[in-house]
Amino acid sequence: MLALTIIALTQQAIADHHIAKNSSFESQSGGQPDNYVLTGAARFGFAGYKDEFSTPGILLDSSAPSGEFSQTVPVSQGQGRWIKLRIRGKAEDGFLLRGDELYLAMDFYGSNGTKYEDRVKRLIYREIARDRKDFAANGDNHKNGAAVWRSYELEELLPFATTDAVKFSVGFAGGAGTNKPFSRFMVNDFEVVQESRSAEGKQDPSERIHPADVSATSTDGMIPLGGRWYYMPEAGEEVRATTVKPLIVTEKNSGQLFYKDDKLENPFEGNMTAWLRKGFLDEEGNLVTQDRFVPDNVTVEFDGSAYLTIHARNIPNHPTAQFPDTYGTQGYNPSYIQEHDYAWKLPLVPKLKQHPVRVDTQNTGMALPMGAIGVAINGVVFYNPFDAGMQDASGIMDRCCGHPSPDNRYHYHKYPICVNTPFLDKGDAHSPIIGFAWDGLPIYGPYESDGVLAKDSTDHPLNAFNAHYDPERGWHYHVTPGKFPYVIGGYFGQEVKEGR
Repeated sequence: MLALTIIALTQQAIADHHIAKNSSFESQSGGQPDNYVLTGAARFGFAGYKDEFSTPGILLDSSAPSGEFSQTVPVSQGQGRWIKLRIRGKAEDGFLLRGDELYLAMDFYGSNGTKYEDRVKRLIYREIARDRKDFAANGDNHKNGAAVWRSYELEELLPFATTDAVKFSVGFAGGAGTNKPFSRFMVNDFEVVQESRSAEGKQDPSERIHPADVSATSTDGMIPLGGRWYYMPEAGEEVRATTVKPLIVTEKNSGQLFYKDDKLENPFEGNMTAWLRKGFLDEEGNLVTQDRFVPDNVTVEFDGSAYLTIHARNIPNHPTAQFPDTYGTQGYNPSYIQEHDYAWKLPLVPKLKQHPVRVDTQNTGMALPMGAIGVAINGVVFYNPFDAGMQDASGIMDRCCGHPSPDNRYHYHKYPICVNTPFLDKGDAHSPIIGFAWDGLPIYGPYESDGVLAKDSTDHPLNAFNAHYDPERGWHYHVTPGKFPYVIGGYFGQEVKEGR
């Protein structure tokens, strides 16, 4: 492999096309969130419970017939014709509807937002129903595993050249919930992005396919970084191979870093920033007294060697339970969530072990060490299936499937559904990558194909390591919700030990 170090001689800032206002509901006047209109059973409040680190949001209560909240945003065709509404939402177990009418919608207007032109709507209640079926055993004591924060989105092409405003809505109808307050659908993030290219690989009929479209498989125009990794330089960005300086990928250029399996995707895009929350500990061990944005929670480095390096502060980019746990809901966990500073090396081209050792229910022979065994794409580490005393740890987790260890390191022992923020896994195809084990093999989400969990696949079964092979992805792992060993069953490849 040609040793590559990429120098960006003219690094251009990627335009910020996030156009919703008050997307995290932090700003409010008169007890209501600024820039939003609430109707029916939609109310503003804390999107979570007293034992959680969460934020303000909108609560849609299905014990009432209907409810909706919306924001109208001016748009300009010059910023791109593709527009996406993405929310982070959590459906409590008691959120029930008589039909499927939990929706994301866009209403398009022209003439300075006064003339109605068209509408698109996407129903998402069936995704919640599927989660409740597939992930019930992924929860605390193998129950209620679907009541977690997930991303839902609607992407559409602006329909007309005259469209100059879009009303974005989230709502429901046919409420059938009876178990208040657990009959709510909570939303604590409302993001609108306008781009010149579809993030889902959709095609504008008026344009030809761009070779770097995320749905394409062509790597034309991209810089090979080793293994399955490629980099697409921006216009005016000169890239060349050298040994002087590594390529550093941050959130700013994460959309230019591609991983190729059956398609090209950006696994780190949207997952590289986080908030250090009040009540966490900072890197020096000081108690955080005010929320602080961390733009470099994850960065990825390519230095021309046979490895990539993931730098991670290990701060979860989703709501968590409150730790230390003073309420007893997390087993009275006395540890904090703390900021760290890690550098994890992964081989660009993983090599299989000649004699891999699988983990058993007692971890005989320590097939997987205690502590970190891999890292998720949001920089939070995976642990093996065990807690102290070789107890199954999968039932002692918060609603996002994590908790801190005695060294104040937040981690996952099982499928962290909340990592599905901001990318989607609707269960209608092979799951995307959610992280990597220390042997460099990718860890994919739970689905093998449309509606088929990898743990249940008979056509393409997993081995004892939670791994299998296909021509598009090579050897790779799948998480197995509710089924031991949950993440990986031992290192099927040769793990890297330096650089931790």
